Amino acid sequence: MNEDKGDGISHPLQDLVQEVRKIFLVNGFNEVENPLFIPEEDVYKQYGFEAPVVLDRCYYLAGLPRPDIGLSHDEVAAVKKIDSRIDISILKKIFRSYREGLIEGDDLVERMVKQLNIKEGDAVMLIELFPAFKEITAEASKLTLRSHMTAGWFLTLESYKELYEPPYSLFSVGLRFRREQKVDATHLRAHYGASCVLVKEGFTLKEGMKLSSQLLEMLGFDNLDFVKKTATSNYYEKNTEYEIFSDGIEIADCGLYSSDALRNYGLEYPVFNLGFGLERILMLRDGVSDIREVVYPQFYGRLNFSDEEIAKRIRYRFIPETDEGRELVEAIINVALKNAQADSPCEFPVWEGVVGGVKLNVYIVERESGKKLLGPAALNEVYVCEGGIYGIPGDVNKFDNKIEKIHDGGLNTKKTFLEAAANLFAYKIENETKQKMQVGMVKRPADINIEIDKTLRRYITSHNKKMSIKGPVFISIEVKK
Repeated sequence: MNEDKGDGISHPLQDLVQEVRKIFLVNGFNEVENPLFIPEEDVYKQYGFEAPVVLDRCYYLAGLPRPDIGLSHDEVAAVKKIDSRIDISILKKIFRSYREGLIEGDDLVERMVKQLNIKEGDAVMLIELFPAFKEITAEASKLTLRSHMTAGWFLTLESYKELYEPPYSLFSVGLRFRREQKVDATHLRAHYGASCVLVKEGFTLKEGMKLSSQLLEMLGFDNLDFVKKTATSNYYEKNTEYEIFSDGIEIADCGLYSSDALRNYGLEYPVFNLGFGLERILMLRDGVSDIREVVYPQFYGRLNFSDEEIAKRIRYRFIPETDEGRELVEAIINVALKNAQADSPCEFPVWEGVVGGVKLNVYIVERESGKKLLGPAALNEVYVCEGGIYGIPGDVNKFDNKIEKIHDGGLNTKKTFLEAAANLFAYKIENETKQKMQVGMVKRPADINIEIDKTLRRYITSHNKKMSIKGPVFISIEVKK
């Protein structure tokens, strides 16, 4: 009985990314990846006098310069102390190649090891010997991280004019980076934007608004109002930028690109643009007030899991990795179920085979008199009910109504204490081949090899749910070589 991992759980933001991509594709848009790195000069070409204000919100890319490392007599002596066999001429050549960019930083240690014939630890000591490696200060470049998808569109459109004749429709979905002064309920420093452009001679703003309505309605937004911005962004043609509202809430922005900005890239045809932030769309559709909860629920969100989602997150902590180990799990379960009510002392052969090159005989035993082979809770099954996690017996008639309610109304995860213990025993036999192993009185999930991750624990605690994985299991295994 191997653990059924089932399907994973996707992030709602990535689900929306796929939904948006599908909407654009079925409407005839071709997908492109817009440049992520935008030269500062292009921001000026697009935004004109607004560029300094826009750049204030941009991240500039910086890098560490390659140090020019010389070798003094004292440094040569220090190198020889690390390993007297080091060829100084080869070391100088390595440093020169690193300086010239012929060796990548993460390959430097490996190159030293190979060319100097030294140990990895000695190569690290060599690097630490030269202060120039530690005293480097990052130098800013003139490259910025994309703060608006529009910044990438002009570069893409400039390339397209050499390849295609209008009309054409393009879209792109990706990250935008803003140098926000703080992260709060409405501001993130990195967020997803969906944007499209339509390039067509004679294309009008009215046609663009109609197209925007069509696309946004497919996302579930109706009652759309287009409100002209009083202060048009400089990359839009004056009086053509509109904010789009649905039921009084802004959801998107659209307009015709400025003819002046287009001319800077040799573009002669009208370009209509529509763009919107995916996190905001998700917030509005799900009724969430804090954007951080949408993107980073593991840090900011009040966790909410359905019983099905909880069941998927419950797993066995240790499981065998070999075919022999998995055979052993099946054998332990089958023999244990067949002889569960056997009186002790008793011993039953479970499996005979080779693990790790060692021939083993495995037995399930109960050496103490007056017991059964398995403890009363050994056959308990793991259920999820209304957010709680419970280990309950198959026969609930002997217990109170609460247990019966969990059994009848809860979700059976198909995980049992016996299977959890069998996986633990097989794993240990693969890795340790101990002679005796036992799972006795279980007081918490880890005692029976059941893993409840931290996120699920936080959910259970914050929602005052119950987790009851406990009971007298008492399963014992003996291994004989």
